[in-house]
Amino acid sequence: MIARGTTANLLPIDLLHANEQANVVEFQGNESQIHRLAEIGLRIGASVRMIRPGSPCLLAIDGKRLSIRLSGDVEVLVSASA
Repeated sequence: MIARGTTANLLPIDLLHANEQANVVEFQGNESQIHRLAEIGLRIGASVRMIRPGSPCLLAIDGKRLSIRLSGDVEVLVSASA
């Protein structure tokens, strides 16, 4: 599922550098894990900032910091903000 009106190049969230801002555009993979990510705030349209890349990575979403380890079952695609 891709957010409407998205024309920018997409990249996996794990390719973001520290302090880089992006918007979540698409998820691919296991539906139950995608649902779990949405429950903690990582959903389409969310603005995220990579605080610390790696595994696990540290993200800032809606004023919260989340540490997540993405498995190979889910890919989060983002559009980097200018």
